[in-house]
Amino acid sequence: MSPFPALWRRLVDGFWFVPGAIAISLSLLAFLALEADRRLEVDGLAFAFGGDADAARNVLSTIAGSLITVAGLTFSITIVVLTLVSSQYTPRAVRGFLADRLNQAVAGAFVGIFAYCLIVLGAVRSEEAAFRFVPVVSVSVSLLLALTALALLVVFVHHMGQNIQASNIAARIGRETLRAVERLYPEQFGEPGGEDPGATVERWRSAEEPGVVTGTRAGFVQLISIERIKSCLETRPLRVHVPVRPGEFVTPETRLVEVWPRASVDRGSADRIRAQVTIGSERDVRQDAAYGFRQLADIALKALSPGVNDPTTAVEALGHSIAGLERLARRSIPSPVRRGADEQVVLVVAQADFAGFVETALGEIAHYAAANPRVVIEALNGLARVADAAEQVGADERLEILATMAEEIAAHARDSAETQRERERVDDALRRVSAGGRAASNG
Repeated sequence: MSPFPALWRRLVDGFWFVPGAIAISLSLLAFLALEADRRLEVDGLAFAFGGDADAARNVLSTIAGSLITVAGLTFSITIVVLTLVSSQYTPRAVRGFLADRLNQAVAGAFVGIFAYCLIVLGAVRSEEAAFRFVPVVSVSVSLLLALTALALLVVFVHHMGQNIQASNIAARIGRETLRAVERLYPEQFGEPGGEDPGATVERWRSAEEPGVVTGTRAGFVQLISIERIKSCLETRPLRVHVPVRPGEFVTPETRLVEVWPRASVDRGSADRIRAQVTIGSERDVRQDAAYGFRQLADIALKALSPGVNDPTTAVEALGHSIAGLERLARRSIPSPVRRGADEQVVLVVAQADFAGFVETALGEIAHYAAANPRVVIEALNGLARVADAAEQVGADERLEILATMAEEIAAHARDSAETQRERERVDDALRRVSAGGRAASNG
């Protein structure tokens, strides 16, 4: 991915660019409508505004005053919702609300209609002026925009009421996670490459110290454009090691890229390489599918906290995590060692593995859900479905990972179980997960 789409996404996902663009567009519409009034004769048409200058001023003033009040109400509701989501679910879900296109469109429309009315209001001239000018088209358009604003207000309230529900928040994050898995791991599972990335990099280091490119700021790695890194360097043969991956927190001293031969990295090429690693103040799910699992786990953990005590929300978030793991269990994770067709370029790239995804999605839940049999059973049943998906593609190593996680969850649950029936339910669910792993091991 190029850093330019990353910059564009940061713009459109913020809460100022899209609303600002809509407000500016409506302001330009005001000038176009006024120009149409100057060029066209529309007096007497049934659809057009038929009042005098004072009536036009009253209409425009009423609409402008109402819209700025509604805009303030809209922003207040948005802030309240963001505060509630941040405190009750997870602060990492706030970005999704700010990036919601409907919320952005409503905010921009209210501000833009207010600006439209002010611009048109300033152009109205009564009989006492040097010339009379009643912008019939412009006022008529303002009435249509006011009706549109009323509809948007109803839609906005409904949309916020839907989006604030825990099930919808988890579903949105779950969809983003599934899209990230599809985009990052499109290939069906195959045999992993046998080359050891650590040994490869050590062999390069033993021959020569690398040219090092470090960061310029502290933050999370959001995007890494591997292909563009290669194009920044002209030396061949070329050996490149990218020790960081999207989702990691880096500092100005962190090595972002190591290059062999060392002489191929000068100040100019270092700056070009550095530009291909996008660092931001928060993680980005596009190249970091684990961030989606992290958000879902945070929602589940917050729901399981004594202050909230909402196991239903935890189960819903857990379900979306399981859906992502099921999809991931069938997919091939690219080898960290990537070789060009002519062996002139070899890259070793830090790569997330299946065990890391499972740990992110369920590791903490294994500990904090131990006292809640319902959540434990749902987690074990979900792991059984993931194990079935892995077994279908012959991913034996993944079966062992899933069986180990299931054992960990069950061990905590057994220690906290209050009745024999709860222990039996946990053991039954565990057997459904571990059966596939044992069969793979015996085979």
